[in-house]
Amino acid sequence: MNTALELRGVSHGYDNVAVLNDVNLVVKPGSITALLGPSGVGKTTLLRIICGFETPQRGTVTINDNVVAHDGVSLVAPERRGVGLVPQEGALFPHLSVSDNIAFGLKHRRSVETRNRVQEMLELVDLAGNAERRPDQLSGGMQQRVALARALAPRPAIVLLDEPFASLDASLRVTVRTEIVAALRQSQATALWVTHDQQEALSCADEVAVLLGHRIAQHATPVDLYRTPASRSIAEFVGEAVRVRGAAHGTTATCALGELVLAQTRQGEVTIVLRPEQIELDDAPTAHSPRGEVIASRFYGHDGEIDVRLPSNEVVVSRLHARLLPPVGATVALRVTGQALAFA
Repeated sequence: MNTALELRGVSHGYDNVAVLNDVNLVVKPGSITALLGPSGVGKTTLLRIICGFETPQRGTVTINDNVVAHDGVSLVAPERRGVGLVPQEGALFPHLSVSDNIAFGLKHRRSVETRNRVQEMLELVDLAGNAERRPDQLSGGMQQRVALARALAPRPAIVLLDEPFASLDASLRVTVRTEIVAALRQSQATALWVTHDQQEALSCADEVAVLLGHRIAQHATPVDLYRTPASRSIAEFVGEAVRVRGAAHGTTATCALGELVLAQTRQGEVTIVLRPEQIELDDAPTAHSPRGEVIASRFYGHDGEIDVRLPSNEVVVSRLHARLLPPVGATVALRVTGQALAFA
């Protein structure tokens, strides 16, 4: 099977401290894959290994079905690997125009073919009228789009994006993210997108690889990752997790929120994990409906959250439409929708 990128058993460290441990990952051609993980788990080191700036101490790196590094030996130089990089903050050349920045990685920069390719990239990232401007004349979002155009111009086998929006403010980040995803889709590029932002990974990527404990803990579609995480640590890292104690009996479990249907078969004492949006106010409660006291309320505009203390003294979080938020001190009846996760 043709793959844009394949990592097999990649391990690396510094001063006898492991940074990556037996990393395995396959990125499909034409896909956007998010590499999601907290700070310090080796995301940037992994990018450097793929680019060729570092050589893995163990394992194999394959790009477009060509082995480029294996067990401490770099077999292909960085500039020959067919990898485009969009670093943090763009890293454009300040003395070059937008068009010259984009043309920098192309051969025969003054040729008609190069000029046509630069114009094509400018149109792709919606900057056709900015060819002669300098980077310091552009907004942060425009600079990131130029950096993407520069990375895509040589038609790389894979584009690596390293926390590309970390320096942008929140309001601009969403807009620029949408524009860059659209450009990647239109160009049919293969992308590996490094981020620590769960929302960014879930909303932008075709697949998400979670890097925890210095290895790929799970690689799945955003929906599968969110709904059926492989472990409690993944469930707690990807999205907000609500935990309660419970007792499992096969495909059901009992807890302070009542009897719940489980996504997997379990037996005995478990920690039940739910998402806040699964815990709703029960508008038709019965005598058996779980109840609790609202001890905190957070209004976000379009929606909000409440913290509810149950009779077991456990506190659960419920995410609701803003108009449904009850006041602090109110007693509310709850219900759980969908399947619950359970971990030993």
